[in-house]
Amino acid sequence: MQYQQFSESEQQQSTLNLGLFYLFYNSGSGSVKANQFSVLDCADITLIIDSKEVQISFFSIQNVPSRNQGYNKLKQDLRSNNKQIPIIIAGGDGSMMWVIEQMIQQKIDINQIVIVPLPCGTGNDFSNALGWDTDIPGNMLENDYRILKQYIRSWQKGHQCFFDIWDITIQTQQDGYFQEIKKNDKGYTKQSIKDLDGMNTNILEKKMSNYFSIGVDARIGYGFDKNRTTNRHVNKICYCLQGIQKMFLKNPRLNQVVEFVEHFNHKEQKTLFKTVNCQDKNALTVPGNPATLVCLNINSYAAGITDIWKNGKTPQEFLQKNKLYSEKTSFSDGLLEFISFDSIAGIGSERVLAGNATRLAQTSGPLLIKFQESNNNNTVNSYIQIDGQYFCIVNPLSVEIQSCRQLPQGKIRILLKD
Repeated sequence: MQYQQFSESEQQQSTLNLGLFYLFYNSGSGSVKANQFSVLDCADITLIIDSKEVQISFFSIQNVPSRNQGYNKLKQDLRSNNKQIPIIIAGGDGSMMWVIEQMIQQKIDINQIVIVPLPCGTGNDFSNALGWDTDIPGNMLENDYRILKQYIRSWQKGHQCFFDIWDITIQTQQDGYFQEIKKNDKGYTKQSIKDLDGMNTNILEKKMSNYFSIGVDARIGYGFDKNRTTNRHVNKICYCLQGIQKMFLKNPRLNQVVEFVEHFNHKEQKTLFKTVNCQDKNALTVPGNPATLVCLNINSYAAGITDIWKNGKTPQEFLQKNKLYSEKTSFSDGLLEFISFDSIAGIGSERVLAGNATRLAQTSGPLLIKFQESNNNNTVNSYIQIDGQYFCIVNPLSVEIQSCRQLPQGKIRILLKD
């Protein structure tokens, strides 16, 4: 694994406070194992680790008073502390980004905290990419916090490094809108995303840490959201069943939805690749008729599939015209990897029989994904996912991807397992 390590001056400025930890938990995440920490909500406990005192504070990110109390306490500790404070996030991939977005809103100095994932979701790809595995034991608090103490020792031995965060801005055409699956009194139902005035919004802004995709994998996840359970393993079975079901449905292919992907800045615009319907004769054409386009920031996808980029095949034409920086990937190099899969079966079998992905581009931002425009007789429906959050877009227009503007150099500090 490659990652951007700190320079000597940065190491001197980034000493980690090994005696103070914050743990923010999402009791509703996939496996609901994070719910075990609710008995310590808004509490501080002091443990003896290798003859030294370690304090850890617990707060719920779902409970507004609890999380606000946690953020206010964290601000006070940051003002009186000249060391980085480790923030443990017990939840899934979405929980991690949720906490970071809230801390930005709370004007917490992101450069003074170090994010550590504790995998309690369904996929847990962020945690897997940092070496912290994809699951935790059922009870970390029993037997005088024995397992929690083991984790604290691992956190104390971890290595700080940078991690890229990306801004995703999705826009629909004037008559377009977004839908997502939300839980209410009737269970999980399809709901349109509204703006502050209660109208269907045409713009969706999210932050991305792991990956972004367009196509059948997002459609499978969208269907899975309707059948989520509180058991991680049952959730995986539900996801597989959705995949089998979608194999027998007519799914929109990339050639029917996307027109091109380009890199742009103030100096130039360059089309990285296009589908068969784009008129740019000089641009590289995506081979075949893929079912899914995936943009990767980490080396873990779909609940733990690794080395997709490394094992993927590169069309000869792309080798000659598109610069591939490395067969290895990094979450801190400012680059994203674009791949495609031809079928649902290709995605599913990648876990056991690698090499089903096609490598399309390895590039920095900012990037523009242009969708094919609908007409009066043709409504375009597309499915997307951002870090395991799934959406249906009616009449999409474009996606912009760029380094997060609210973070120093578009990066956060994370803890990599020793």
